[in-house]
Amino acid sequence: MRTDRYRRHEQIDWFSQDAVRSARIVVVGAGAIGNEVVKNLALLGVGALDLYDFDQVEVHNLTRSVFLRESDIGEGKATAVVRRASEVDPGVRLRAIEGDFWEHLSVSRLAEYDCAIGAVDNFETRIRLNQMCLLAGTNFVNAAIDSRHAAIESYAHGDAWGGACYECHLPESAYGRMAERYSCGGLLRRARASQQVPTTAVSASHAGALAASTSLPLRPSCDDRRVSRRVLIDTIDGGSTVTVLDRNADCAACQGMLEQPVVVRTRNRWALAPEMNEAGHALGQVLRLSDPLLTGYECAQCGALPEAARYLDRRAADFDDSIATCPRCATPAVRIEIRQRFELGELVQRFGTRPVPAKFALADIGGRTVCFDFEE
Repeated sequence: MRTDRYRRHEQIDWFSQDAVRSARIVVVGAGAIGNEVVKNLALLGVGALDLYDFDQVEVHNLTRSVFLRESDIGEGKATAVVRRASEVDPGVRLRAIEGDFWEHLSVSRLAEYDCAIGAVDNFETRIRLNQMCLLAGTNFVNAAIDSRHAAIESYAHGDAWGGACYECHLPESAYGRMAERYSCGGLLRRARASQQVPTTAVSASHAGALAASTSLPLRPSCDDRRVSRRVLIDTIDGGSTVTVLDRNADCAACQGMLEQPVVVRTRNRWALAPEMNEAGHALGQVLRLSDPLLTGYECAQCGALPEAARYLDRRAADFDDSIATCPRCATPAVRIEIRQRFELGELVQRFGTRPVPAKFALADIGGRTVCFDFEE
C-alpha cells in the first residue's frame, strides 16, 4: 500500500524511488562509516541491505557510531547496527552476517547485488572485496577516512566493466605496509601492532553519505556511474577534488582481464574437473587459488616432521609464524612452502574428492579468465 513516507523524494524530478527500492546493497564493515552508510540507505528506502562484520562493539566505537549504545558492548557490531537500523524503515530488508565476508560470501552470490560498499580500515580487506567485485561484475564503492578527510572511490564493475579497479592506483607503500604484517615465509606475524585510524563522527558522516549516494542512481545524470573516480573531501574547510581513475595496464588485480571473467558455480569443488575436460583442457591446466595453501613443512635440522600432517594442504591464513618453530628442536628452523598456483592434476591428486580449502580458482581458458566459484 502506497504511503507518504517518500513524498519528498518523489518531488525530485530526477530521483527514482522505485530504483532505490529495487536496489540490493552489501556493506562490509559496521564501524563508523558502516553505521552512516546503513543509516542513509535505510532512510532512503533501499530495497535490501546485507551487513558483514566479524567484530564486537567496544566502548571507543560509541563516539562515532550512530546505532551503537553502551548496552551493546561485547555484542556483534553487525547485529547491533541492524537491530536499530530496522526501526528506521520497516520496509527495508536488513540482514546482519556475523563473520568475515571472505568466509561467508561467494562470488556467485555477490553478483546478485547491485553494489558492494567497503567500509573497512585495512588494505587487505579492500583488495579482497575489489577482487570479488571484479569477478562478479558488481559495482564497488570504497570509503576511507582519517581525522580530517573522507575519500570515496567508485569502480563501475557492474555498470561498465573494464575500467579501473581499486588496485590500479594503489601505491607501492600500501603493499609495503601489508608486507610488514607477514613473515618472509608468508605467514602472519604473531606480534604485530594494530593500527587504529584517529577520526571523528564528522569524517565518518561525510564518507557514509557520499558512499550511500554513489551506490545508488541518485544523480540527475548517471553517466558518471560508468567511470571509476575518487572524491576527496576536506571535512573541515569543505574543499573537495574529483579525480577520474584510468585503468592501469600493469595492475596486480586486473592485468590481462580484457573481458569480464566467466563465473562457473560449482558446489562440488571437483565438478570443475569435468567442466574443464569437456572444454578440451587437460589436467595440466594451471589454476590460481584464491587462498594460498601450505604445501611444505620440514625442519632444516630434524628433517621430516610428523606434525606436518596437521598443516599441509591447509590455508596459510589459518596459521601464524609460530609454526616455523620446530616442535622437536624448538628452533625457528622449519622450512615452510606456501603456494597459490597448481596444475589441475596436482590438485586432484592432493585432494581427490575432498574440497579444496579456497573460495575460488582462476584459470585462463581460451584467452579469458574463468572463475570456478567453490560455493557452499
